Order: sequence, then structure tokens, then C-alpha cells
Amino acid sequence: MKEYIKVNQPIFYRVLENSFSANKKAHAYLLVGNNTYIPVTYLAMSLLCDDILACEECNDCRKVREDKYSDIIHIDGKKETIKKKDIIYIQEQFKKSSLEGKAKIYILEDIQNATTEALNALLKFLEEPTSEIYAIFTTNNKDSVLPTIVSRCLVMDVQSDSKRVLRERLLEKGVKQQEANVLSQLVETIENAETLRGERLDFFMVEVINTIHDIFNTPDNLAINMHINLLQKYKDKDDIRLFLNMLVLGLKDLFHVKHLRELTFIDQKKIISSINVPEDDIIKKIELVLEANYHLDSNANVLLLMDSLLYRL
Repeated sequence: MKEYIKVNQPIFYRVLENSFSANKKAHAYLLVGNNTYIPVTYLAMSLLCDDILACEECNDCRKVREDKYSDIIHIDGKKETIKKKDIIYIQEQFKKSSLEGKAKIYILEDIQNATTEALNALLKFLEEPTSEIYAIFTTNNKDSVLPTIVSRCLVMDVQSDSKRVLRERLLEKGVKQQEANVLSQLVETIENAETLRGERLDFFMVEVINTIHDIFNTPDNLAINMHINLLQKYKDKDDIRLFLNMLVLGLKDLFHVKHLRELTFIDQKKIISSINVPEDDIIKKIELVLEANYHLDSNANVLLLMDSLLYRL
């Protein structure tokens, strides 16, 4: 984690290193960004480790990494609204003696998803900081967090991984090359990539190549194949949006293969290489797909929108 943060979150690392070296730990931290999982874990480890920053090898670091540290309370605002009872529970638990004999930490992810009552209770907790109790909050939008909360935190911005870094992390987790290529183009975080993986993504990867083949080789089959396959199974806007985003990646590969660049759909190089059409035609198709994707955000009927796109393609 340390090497990852030093390379990909250098400002976060320097702020942490400087403050911990000077023994100036804040009582509350607010991490801002969409890529906070590793920084939150590393920060919690560092608050508990006997080294200046997390060594990642001691018993405390291991427990934090494995989510087994008894004196950490973790509430995820992405899963459900953070309520006043959650803050009261933290306060009651932290009145008790430490089970681990060290500091206590509470982590509230997506703090913007807390009720007003919860934030008011939290504010009282923050106004009277207790030694060896630390708060770590995350949000993807600092402006959505109460200024009175922000003012009591050390605010630290967390940068999104580059597409290259995200792809490398997915490959390290055993994700196959083509899937890692696709995911790194669609999402910003490893957590979002893991959520997106599964049967739907696998199905769409196949459908993208089949659709591109139909567009350029058998256009008369395009509409019927789309209705028999994709639209028979997936009709929600989120599904169609994902498919169209992936279709754009596949169409771009028609450019990449011409200019000897790495393909996103690397497993389909033979099929992509066999499609030899003018670049202007590829650009036109991409523009049509992007236009359809844009109109998904309106109240357009999904099936009618797709029929219109297929006719124009």
C-alpha cells in the first residue's frame, strides 16, 4: 500500500508523512475523491502502527487490513443512510475501554449520505475531541458536506487512478487482459470494477463484437440480432448505457488496429482486423452511438431509441 500511495497519491502521502513525523495527528480526517479505499485503510493502519507510518507487517496493521481490528467501527454511507442512531452507537461503544489497548477509530464513508440529525450528533462529538479517538470520513464532493464538519477535519484530496494503474491492479488480481482493458476504460476505481464484473459484462463483451460485425458485414441482420439477443435480456437504461459505452470502445478499436495501437478488445483482434472500412465511416458510427447515449438521460423510450440507432447505423 505504501508504494502504491507514494506513486499514485503523492500529495496525500507527503501530508501524512509530514504531520505524523511531527507527531501532529488530526482527530478527524476528510478524504475527498472516488478512490478512497486504499488511502482510508493505510491511514487507519498508520494511526495504530508503532512506526511513523504503517509498516503493513505488524499485528495491528494486519488486523486493520483484514478488517479484524476490534476498536474500529466502519459505517458505509453508500449502502444505507447514516443515521443518528449510528453516531450514538459509536459514542456509546467508545466510552468503553479499548479492546486492543490502543486508539479507537470510526470510519464513515460517503458522509454526505448522513441525515441532518446524524450530522448534528456527529458535530457535538467532533467539538469535544477525545485523545486516542480518531475519525475518518470520505466523500466524493466536499461541497455536499456541512462546512462545520469540514472545518473540524484535515481535508485530503484523493486522486483517481490512471487507466494504466487501474488495469495493472486488475491484472494483479487475476482479471484477464481483455476484461481488464474494458474495465479500466469504464470505471475509475478498483471497487467499481469489481462491482461491474460478472455475467452482464461478459455478455456485453460478446455482444459488442457481434454488433460491430453486423454493422459492417451483415447490416440487414443488425436489428433482429439486437432484439433477439441484447434487448431480449437487457432493457434498463443503465444496462443500455453500459453497452453503448462498450460499443464505442469496440468501434475505436477499428482505429487502433489500423494504426498498430493496443486494442481494448484484444481477444477479438482477428475479427477487428478483418473489418476494413474508411475512417470517416467509423467516426460517423461512433458519433451516432454517443448521441444515442446522450439521449438516454432524457425520458426517451429505450426500445424506440435503440431502434432509431440501429436504423441509422
